[in-house]
Amino acid sequence: MPGDREAGNSVTPSGLLAIFAHPDDESFGAGGVMALAAAAGNPVWVLCATNGDQGGKPGEVGVDHSLDPEIRREELACACRELGVSEPIFLGYRDSGMEGWGAPEGSLSLADKQEVVERILAVIRRLHPAVIVTFDPGGVYGHPDHTACSDTATAAYRVAAAEPGGPVALYHQALPRSTVAGMQAMQEAERRRGDDKPPTEDDIRQAEAFIKLARPDEEITTVVPILSVAERKIAALACHDSQMRGRRWDDPEERAQMEQMFGRETFVRVDPAPQPGEREDRFMGLKWADS
Repeated sequence: MPGDREAGNSVTPSGLLAIFAHPDDESFGAGGVMALAAAAGNPVWVLCATNGDQGGKPGEVGVDHSLDPEIRREELACACRELGVSEPIFLGYRDSGMEGWGAPEGSLSLADKQEVVERILAVIRRLHPAVIVTFDPGGVYGHPDHTACSDTATAAYRVAAAEPGGPVALYHQALPRSTVAGMQAMQEAERRRGDDKPPTEDDIRQAEAFIKLARPDEEITTVVPILSVAERKIAALACHDSQMRGRRWDDPEERAQMEQMFGRETFVRVDPAPQPGEREDRFMGLKWADS
């Protein structure tokens, strides 16, 4: 098994485990880091907490958002292939849907926290990753599954890190305020061109949450340049066709915007805690091609 790497009588942790809530979270939040880590020879895995079955037709409260979960699962498998990482691992919880929709039975946000922590721990103990990345506590825009994923993955890391062969570093994917401001400017430019559809109530609520939950730029500890693997990240995002709202990947203007947005990925290193003012441009605990 890829997790059974031995050094003497103890397991030596290696590789990166990305723990996210829905298919497509991984590509948006850490697809570039995962592609870079895999290209440098690190084992890389994605643990997806839900099947994304509430990721259907975008709309407002009261709209049926149900989607065949196999569509989302297959899209994530496609994205993992594009990023050059292992086949995805699923916990199988139902998607809770956006805040205000009413979470269905069996969804992640309604699950017993300790049960979820134990299930994540079982994966960590089997794979022995050196580094774990998940959402920051606000879940980037406050989605109930994002915040639950951050909470449980972080708790599982704390337990595993105290065990022999446990992970050595935890990162939270986070958006700095400057990035959110840039996203808003891009959306405003689209609206002025008449290219953007009128926002739904969910869109408006999500945009407000992005602003509210964005991290001050000075709190971002880790800014990873990913232009060298931007094509892989964009290809992975294209796999999530059910979530892309008709985005045309063959449109040069669309591609130029995507490349501008995806030149870097931003994180907060949670453990080991950084020194005041410490900044880095790669994850610790992994091997890198130029090191």
